Amino acid sequence: LHLGLRRPRWDPRAGMAQKQFAASFPMLMSPVTVWLSTRTLSSLKTEADRQFPLETGGALIGYWSDADTVVVTEFVGPGPDSVHRRYSYQHDHEWEAAQIAVLYHRSGRSHVYIGDWHSHPEASSGDLSGTDRRSIRRVIKSREARARRPLMIVLFGNHERWTPSVWVATLEPRWGWQQLLIGAVK
Repeated sequence: LHLGLRRPRWDPRAGMAQKQFAASFPMLMSPVTVWLSTRTLSSLKTEADRQFPLETGGALIGYWSDADTVVVTEFVGPGPDSVHRRYSYQHDHEWEAAQIAVLYHRSGRSHVYIGDWHSHPEASSGDLSGTDRRSIRRVIKSREARARRPLMIVLFGNHERWTPSVWVATLEPRWGWQQLLIGAVK
């Protein structure tokens, strides 16, 4: 997906962490670069701490600057009607949609919904559950979401150490998942 936007010049020393991610299995898609600010990642971890030991989550906002580069500019946390459980999280879709609309308009209609994030407390890996995979399939097929290659960030671990695992999904040319390996982002 190309939005016709010029590729931004990010300086990792200015609070942006650029990571080149590689698939952990035979490639179904080209490698994807994800830009995620250290401030945003820290805020996701703070929200995961706040709900620990229950799962929490929300939406990711940003844009694809070209077919292989996505920039996460904001996130939406859980709404007041979200349901937090030990092994599941249910979004407050109405509240999230309203927050996404505010951020969309604030950005001059250039930053859009690009995926979801959630926590897996006490998990030893950021692997996607069957529920996670079904959820992201629904996102891809949803006209309202308009996300053909959504991201899913899973924070796994605990309040002492959350580790992000970033995934991108597509239904083209066939169903495939690509885990994006984060490396040293803490």
